[in-house]
Order: sequence, then structure tokens, then C-alpha cells
Amino acid sequence: MKKRILSIILAASMSAMLLPSVACAASESYTEQNATLIEFSDGSVTAAGAYSGYEIDGTAVSITEAGTYVLSGACADGSVTVKKEVTGVTLVLDGLDLTSTTTSPITINKSAEATLLAAAGSENTVADSADANDESAAIKVKTGGTLTLGGTGSLTVDGNYKNGIKGAAQSSITVDELVLTIDAVDDGLSCDDALTILGGTLEINAGGDAVKASPDVDDETEPDTVSKGDITISGGTLTLVSAADGVQADGDLNISGGTFDITANGGHETVLAEDADSCKGIKSDGTLSVTGGTFTIDSADDALHAADVSATGGSFTLSTSDDAVHADNALTIGAEGNDAAVPAIVITDSYEGLEGTTVTVYSGDLDITASDDGVNAANSDIGERSDLFAIQISGGDLYICAGADGLDSNNDINMTGGTVEVYGADSGMDTAIDYDGTFTLDGGTLFGAGMTPSAGTQAYVAFGSTMSGGMGGGRPGGMGGMEGGTPPEGADGEAPALPDGETMPDRGERPDMPEGEPGSDPEDMTPPDGGQPASPDDMTPPEGENGERPASPDGMGGMQMESALGISAGSVVTIQDADGSTLYETTAADRMSGVIFSSDAVAEGETYTLLVDGETVETAEAVLGVSNDTGMGGQPSGGTGFRDVQADAYYADAVSWATEQGIVTGTSQTAFSPDESVTREQMAALLYRYAGEPSAAGDLSAYADADSVSAYASDAMAWCVENGVLNGTDGSRLEPAASATRAEVAAVLQRFAAL
Repeated sequence: MKKRILSIILAASMSAMLLPSVACAASESYTEQNATLIEFSDGSVTAAGAYSGYEIDGTAVSITEAGTYVLSGACADGSVTVKKEVTGVTLVLDGLDLTSTTTSPITINKSAEATLLAAAGSENTVADSADANDESAAIKVKTGGTLTLGGTGSLTVDGNYKNGIKGAAQSSITVDELVLTIDAVDDGLSCDDALTILGGTLEINAGGDAVKASPDVDDETEPDTVSKGDITISGGTLTLVSAADGVQADGDLNISGGTFDITANGGHETVLAEDADSCKGIKSDGTLSVTGGTFTIDSADDALHAADVSATGGSFTLSTSDDAVHADNALTIGAEGNDAAVPAIVITDSYEGLEGTTVTVYSGDLDITASDDGVNAANSDIGERSDLFAIQISGGDLYICAGADGLDSNNDINMTGGTVEVYGADSGMDTAIDYDGTFTLDGGTLFGAGMTPSAGTQAYVAFGSTMSGGMGGGRPGGMGGMEGGTPPEGADGEAPALPDGETMPDRGERPDMPEGEPGSDPEDMTPPDGGQPASPDDMTPPEGENGERPASPDGMGGMQMESALGISAGSVVTIQDADGSTLYETTAADRMSGVIFSSDAVAEGETYTLLVDGETVETAEAVLGVSNDTGMGGQPSGGTGFRDVQADAYYADAVSWATEQGIVTGTSQTAFSPDESVTREQMAALLYRYAGEPSAAGDLSAYADADSVSAYASDAMAWCVENGVLNGTDGSRLEPAASATRAEVAAVLQRFAAL
């Protein structure tokens, strides 16, 4: 490390005799024979020594020639300036306490080059004034200037007017060894062109960004279109507290080492307004590349964010109220063919864990907790659907516990290796595995639920309630029917009851109504011409204005389901083959209504057993993924999948259509229970889902039994109350579990149709 500083100093010097090495700077006793000693006081400055390249005007010192200048003393209003284009300057701070009331206490002028060293054991302070500062930083490097900070002493920089240390257009700043403390009203350590941190101990508290490289492209008189805005960090210990971004680069940001403790805008418990300024942990507008380092990041905004993110090494503990790792384009974890590239990422709090247009995992150890999606292939700027979206997993260990979808791709998922254990919301719209294109399974070990693979060479086995994939156009993709295994003997062929609503219609689209004439039965659920119900029991709402309902917003949630398999958080789940050998065992992190399992030990056509807490729950046969490209809307694809709905029943087509569109499911995997009554909250949920789950701002607190509304129906009830579709039974109670009468259904449908 000392050799690096030595080489930097020697390269900048006019002759070898002018500059000491860092070792000398840190330990040698400076005298008038090898340096010029400059001492400040409040009223004057004294100077004497080997170099005469300086000018003194009161308490303002100008350095006009190369040399080593040792600065000491205390001054309440003084300054040091390295003049324009002067190079080969070393400023040694040896017990300096310097403040300026009007300008930057230390300035490196245009195209000048200087090294600033804190002498061994020395404590130094540089501060500007909160009242006025025409340079906007306590230490300023002007256009084209170069500053290197080092030494084994300490330096405290107080940016009371705006910034702590600031480099202008085409300037560069390098930090090594120094113990550097910065408190700044705005940015802490900032440089428009290139900022490099090789080592040292940095503690920065900033009202803006803590560490920053950002060209001033918005300058009305002289916009900076040349500076790169790059940051390179290869070592050091950085403790960063910022109101905005912890580390922010407009260009590329490369980190190969160092220890980082970053808190951005109070951390993950901060609730941000819609128009809040960026307050990310580490951010780049270009490429963020991390090959090493230890990171503890607690941020109100994304923890890591860039146009493209690559993490081939490093150890991360991330907490954020937004995305933990976000890439506008490509997000890559690990490196293909490099067994040494094993990043470790623990996400303890996030909205979405990993998000990018494409998310690729080659290797690594990932533990992801997210309130929304765990791993999400999406980009709102591109749109809801694009062939660009993909999740690709070829290695690594991923453990995902998500509040919505665990693995969520707005197009494809491709898995060729690695181990993935994934949990999702276990609800109609949200589930552990969700994709809109094709899920190709060609290898690896998978344990999860939701949508089954739709292609690939490796077999999987599905138990309980799962969704077949490859619908090719609708979210969540596989709403074509339910897959699952065979309940063990003694269960009477039925699984525990499920509430309505396991799946949802496509975002922003209204499912087409089944075509065909109304049935002859007066209870026929198909509306007659004119759009009015055939009877009060008709649960299909008539078309509204122009035959359409309002488009549904993003972020639709689903209703929770009771686990048909008896799996809840803490359950021990075991997969065994036909010989009773255990292929996989885990403790469930959450409820699971279905289980999908695959590994290289699973063979197509073989039978496997699911055990929960040691008890056999279900057996199933392993299959290969097969696409079910039936599309969305229109006539039902045929068959309801329910044992108690006969194909010739007058309501069979309606049940099939509504099930495919995610508006209703059955009371179990195999039963629809067509003769059972509908509760008031179920009725609200059906209409709410049919409306596309618009945002609900209704308040149920005025009703005495608001707390009795099931979680899956709370938004639906709130929306219905807000829009006058559903009212309390006596003005003070909702009676969500009460059966809806025929009169109530008729009234509710009339109000719904009038929206």
C-alpha cells in the first residue's frame, strides 16, 4: 500500500528529492532543510524552509511552485490554494485547524496536481462556513485538477455550506490510508470525473450523497459533457450515513474490495413519498460491478441499483424498503464457469429481492426475504410483456421467502442447475413460481409451489394445488387448471376446503365472457341479451359502458388459501421415492397448498410420496413439463376438473370459464360444491376480481365487525363499500361470513352493473 502511494507521489514530483514517500510523510520529522514549514494563526501566517514557491496575503496562502509544504496551527479564517497548472505539490497537514468564512479552506486550482498527507499521529480539521462559500466545498478541486489524499494521521472535513470534498469537471480524487471523517450539508466526498478509493478509514455523514461521482450536465452556462462520473473502490473501511445515496456514480462503479456499512435515509423502516429523492445504498447509472468486499446496507430505497449489475464476489447483508438488488437491464450473480465466483447475499428486508430485465444466477449463496416478489424479471419502461424478460438459473443456492411471487418472470424461466427452495404468497394471483412465457426445467434441484414447468428434459413431481403453465399470454400464465397428486387412503378423495379465488385474470384485461345462448334452466348463469341477470342468483355481472370494465392496476394481490396439504410454517416436509429413500427434506417457511419438486433423482413415470411432519399426505407420478397453450378468454377449454360438476350441467360451461379466468375455483382440488351458499365476502371477492382488482381506498373501520373480514377479502370488501356495491346489513355490520340472499345478490349485481 505504501509503495502505491510512493509511486503516485514520485510520478507527480518535479524531482525525486522534492517529495517524501508516504512512510516518510507519516514518520519523518519535517524541517526547514527538507520542507517549507507554514504555520497559521488567527492574525497571520509564518513560513520558512527549503521551498520558496508560496505567497502569503494575510491568512491566505498561495502555492506557486512544486515542493513539500507542511501546514500547522489554527486559523478561524484562512485558506491554502495551489495555483493553476502547478504540479508536484505535497501538502502535509501536521496539526492543522483551518476554517474559511468566504471560500474553500483548501483549493486545488485548474489543472493543478497535489498530494495531501496527514502526518503520522496528527489530527487535522478543515472547515468552511455555513454563511457563505463561493466554492461550495471545504476542499475543492477545480476543473482538470488532481488530488491524492493519504498519510497515517487523521483529517476531519466539515462542509458546513454544501459539500465536504468536491472535484469539478475532468478532475480526479484518490484516497488511500488516511483516516478521513467528513460531515457535509450536501455531498460528502464527490468528484465529477473519477473518484478512486484504494484504502483508508472513511466515516462520512452527508445531507446528500456520501460518496459521489456525477458530472454537472445541467449547468446552464457550461454543461459538463466530458467527465465520466466513474468510481473505483478496491479497499478501505467505509461507514456512510446519507440522506440521499450512500455511493452514487453517474458512470461505471467498480468495487473489488473494502468493508462497507451504509445507511441511506434512515434505513429500510423509512417510508418514502412517491416523489422522494433517490436514497439508494449503492447506485450507478452505468454498470455496477462487484468482485469483492463486505457490505452491510440499510437503505430506504434500493440497496444496490444500476443499469446493469454484476456481482461475482463479495458478502452482502441487505435491508431496504424497496428492491435489494435492482438492474434496469441485466442482473448477474456469479460468473459462468468460474467456481471461485461465489457471492453471498442475505436479504433480510426488501420489497423485491432481485429485479432486472434479465436475472441470471450462475453461482452464489442467496437468502432472500421480500414482501413482494423474491426474484422478478420485469421492467416497467419496457412494458408488462417482452421477450427480453427472463430468469436464468444454472447454479448457486437460492432460498426465497416472498410475500407475493417467489420466482416471477414476465416471460421465461430457464433452470439448468443450482438449488432453489422458494415460497410465495400461496394465493390466487401470487405464488412461489409464476411466469408468463415458458418455464424450461433442464436440471438442478427445485422445491416450491405454484406454476409447474412447461418444458424441459428433467422430470418433476407435483403434490396438492399447483397450476399448469405455458398459457402464453396471461398473468399468472398457468391458469388452465389444477395439477396435483393423489390423497392418501382414508381422505375420502378430498383435500381440506379452499376458499374461492386461487387465481386471477390477466392484469389490465377483462376476460371474455363465454359465448353461446342462455340455457333453458331459469337458474342459468349466462346472462341473456341486454346484459341483465337471468335470475337474482346469476353471479355473472353484465357488461358496463362500451362492454368493458376498468383496467386493473399493477400489483394485484390474491386471496390466501388454507393449505390442502396441511403445510404451515414450521412443518417438516419430506419427499421420498418409491423405495422410501428421502430425496429432499426441509422445514417449511410458510403455508403451502401445493408442492413442486424436481432433482436429477426424479424419473418420469415413477411415483413419489410427500410427507408432512412424518405423515404421508399424498403420492404423485413424476412428469415432464408440457406446454398448455390454450390462451385466455373465449369459450372454456372443456371440462371443469371438478368431480361434482357434470359435463351436461347447465352451469358447467360457466364454472369452467370462471375457473380458467381465476374468478372462482372450488372448495377443494376436486370439488366445486355448486349447491353451497355464497357468503357476502365471497360475493364481494368475485366481483372485485372480475373488475380487475382496482385500487381500494375504502375504510371498513366504521363497521363493528370489520376485523372478522377474511384477509383474502379485505380489499374486495373495502372496494365494494367504497363504490356502494355492498352496504352493511344494518349500517353498522358487514356480516362477511353470512350467506348472501337472492335479494341481496340481485341488488349487488344491479349496483355493480351501474359502475
